[in-house]
Amino acid sequence: MNGFYFCLSRVFSFIGAWGLLLTGLLSAECEINWEDRCEKNSYFQIGASYTRVNLRIPGFSSFDGNLGGIQGSYEYMPKDSLYAGLRAAWKQGKTENSDADRRLIYIDVQERLGYTFASCCQDWSMTLFTGLGYRFLGHKLKQCEEPSIKFEYNEFYIPVGFLSEYRFCSCWSVGFNFVWMPQIYPTVEIKPLQGARWCLQEKLSNFLVEVPLTYDLTGDSCYMVILKPFYERWEDGRSTAKTFSGQELGLPKNAYNFGGIELNFALYF
Repeated sequence: MNGFYFCLSRVFSFIGAWGLLLTGLLSAECEINWEDRCEKNSYFQIGASYTRVNLRIPGFSSFDGNLGGIQGSYEYMPKDSLYAGLRAAWKQGKTENSDADRRLIYIDVQERLGYTFASCCQDWSMTLFTGLGYRFLGHKLKQCEEPSIKFEYNEFYIPVGFLSEYRFCSCWSVGFNFVWMPQIYPTVEIKPLQGARWCLQEKLSNFLVEVPLTYDLTGDSCYMVILKPFYERWEDGRSTAKTFSGQELGLPKNAYNFGGIELNFALYF
């Protein structure tokens, strides 16, 4: 666990130093001219990500590993008007400890509805939203001299959060995003037990934090590159299933710490 936070702190330190250096070099050359920026409402984004993950399961040593992935989104975001968005992400990789390894697949889809507020000169904006989300987390556990076991977690949740952006010059902006993700219907299926799907305890403490740094590639802000550090906390609840005698089946909870960075290309139109 300490190794995860050390690695994560190094990543964020590098990102912070890089952002401060570029901002210092370029901010003097950027002159804000809002009249030259055409009004755009649709926002498409696609890119790749690196994630460092720490997975904690009661009764096991922590699993640590790396995930690679891709993500994309479409958002309709007119100023001082209704907001709608659709986001999807896929990640995959391997985690391990001294006794076993777990291969993870992460798929997340969110539909969002809300409202965007903007300042009169449009140098800052904030979007409040809620919606519906679905997450799939697949585990393939391999232990020494034991057959592999597959766990498939299917979890619905309600995203509640905000997106914010501050444009401090014509070509640079920085944001802060937060999403709370309480679960409403989490289940798990264990592959050796064909057809058995167990309900899980609902977890309410899941959240995501992002700090996007955006650079406009063109003067009209149609094309952008976005560097987005993030941290996410997610939990799978323990199983609530019991035998006929009332004994719990005993599938423990999982606690994930995801930290990493996305590099995205964006288009306003």
